Amino acid sequence: MNATSMTILTVSIAAGSAIAGFEAPNAHTWPMEHVMISMTNNQIDAHTNDGAMVDLLRFAGESYSGDASVLDDSYYSDQYGWVADGFIDLSAGEFMWISFVSGTDGLDVYEGGRRTMSDTHTYDAIQGTDGSDNAWMWSGVMTHNWYSVQEAGLYEATYEVYVGDADGNALTAYTSDTVTLNFNAVPAPSSLALLGMGGVVATRRRRA
Repeated sequence: MNATSMTILTVSIAAGSAIAGFEAPNAHTWPMEHVMISMTNNQIDAHTNDGAMVDLLRFAGESYSGDASVLDDSYYSDQYGWVADGFIDLSAGEFMWISFVSGTDGLDVYEGGRRTMSDTHTYDAIQGTDGSDNAWMWSGVMTHNWYSVQEAGLYEATYEVYVGDADGNALTAYTSDTVTLNFNAVPAPSSLALLGMGGVVATRRRRA
């Protein structure tokens, strides 16, 4: 990412078909649920649709190649996507950050990207998962991270969206906002589980 400035522009990307030979993105064909981020007069607004709830599904018996193996035998989804609602123009040295504030124990987050390019995702632990920093720098393009849990049930996570410097320190010239994401972890219906069967697991390019 350009380390001197950030300009965020609304981009609409339609969900495509699963990448052949890569099983993990079963989830990317499910409807997207957008977390809309806008800024007016240095005031950030972040929100989801009223009543938004994403199912975390477990595809029993599946395993995934390379870095995507963090999703093995878990309930997971990439339906939530961080999206710019209009232009967000930041000055040099200013960046958009999304930081974990509070949530249900056991909810893990892994870095994603465009849904149709899940074989290139890093699957790095972010936003407090596995000792990672709570704050994650958002690039400004539509990004679908992976949310994963080990046990069925209801989960939630609240995030603060703010403008900060390159180290994640909040800049007082801007007002932040918070948004809460809701999840329901359930076994995948057999019809969906079958979508992931029969594919050959390709070896992913691992991040250097």
